[in-house]
Amino acid sequence: MASQVGEATRARAGIDPVGAVRSLTEWIRAECHDIDTTRRVPAAVVDALREAEVFRLLAPVELGGREVDPVTFLEVVEATSHADGSVGWCVLIGGCYATFGGMLPPDGARAIYGDPGTISAGAFRPDGVAAEVEGGYRISGRWPLASGSSHANWYVGGCVLVRDGEPVTGPTGAPLVRELFFPGSVTEIIDTWDSTGLRGTASHDYAVDDVFVPASHTMWFQEPPAVDRPLYRMPPVAMFATFIGAVPLGIARHAIDEFVKVATTKTPELSPTVLADKPVVHDRLGRADVLVSAGRRHLTETLDDLWTRVQEGHAPTMADRGALWQAAAHAAHSALEAIGMLYTAAGATGVYATSPLDRCLRDARTAVQHICTQEQHFELAGRHLLGREIVPSPWAIDYRGEA
Repeated sequence: MASQVGEATRARAGIDPVGAVRSLTEWIRAECHDIDTTRRVPAAVVDALREAEVFRLLAPVELGGREVDPVTFLEVVEATSHADGSVGWCVLIGGCYATFGGMLPPDGARAIYGDPGTISAGAFRPDGVAAEVEGGYRISGRWPLASGSSHANWYVGGCVLVRDGEPVTGPTGAPLVRELFFPGSVTEIIDTWDSTGLRGTASHDYAVDDVFVPASHTMWFQEPPAVDRPLYRMPPVAMFATFIGAVPLGIARHAIDEFVKVATTKTPELSPTVLADKPVVHDRLGRADVLVSAGRRHLTETLDDLWTRVQEGHAPTMADRGALWQAAAHAAHSALEAIGMLYTAAGATGVYATSPLDRCLRDARTAVQHICTQEQHFELAGRHLLGREIVPSPWAIDYRGEA
């Protein structure tokens, strides 16, 4: 059902973004070594992805975006991750952040996402300070994990609001937080990303010092979106979680492809036959395939179900958000388990850093470390099913209190 929804949307829009990124797969894979060693996505690859409009798919049509359904974008992330995990991760971040074009005040949205060349990056955590001044804020801060910093030209950073030197508090007494957007020209990139997996994402730290940000360049997830249409009424962070879950799924499909190549050509030591003739290999490959397929089906169907109901006027509840987070974690961990099984079954062939299976394992392991796909979401889902309190939790970041 989910794939049919995506295909119908693409047909109406007259575009095929999934087909476009799939056509780049072999070229992107040829760049894998350079992606890992330079720790960035090559500029030519970024240009090709920009030409395929992957960074504009979720932007409002008023800003020249495609405003596609979320299942289509999830499939784009999965397909790009099938080519390369780092590239898929950068498409995930730069593409899903275009949703902010429907959430920011109109002037800010036009200034940032009205430019077809905009690719944004950054972190939501409130590691910055925003002092109130006339017309906006003066902000300073340093944040980690700016995935895509090698090609982003706008950044977002979470900040605690300050007035007259003191934190501004809300009705509960907790400090108020906003997300503030600022251009790359005022942003310092600090080289910190030397990881085992997803090495090419350039997920470095970034910082600003006493930079003015207009009020129109700020937002908070729990505020009503500026564009009152279904895509922007979806719970943004919970929806982002499903896109994150799609990255390990795409990587796992790559691992399956590579394992088939190994199994059909490798004859293990002291064995008269290739791996592909061994029953244990049949079992591992069959289990890996169903893990990935089941994780993908659950993820896309959960996202598609909420998308359908939001189009019908349903206001997403906390349970809806939790279902997206849970599905994202399930998909990611299922994919990682599948890759681990294949890596083990491949024997010593997989242990070399040059092996695609080793790279898939490192990339998926790194992706699953993200807060959106960590195992805590299974615990939170269980607490919800038992009627236990689940707030505060990551599920509530974009919750507006609907029944």
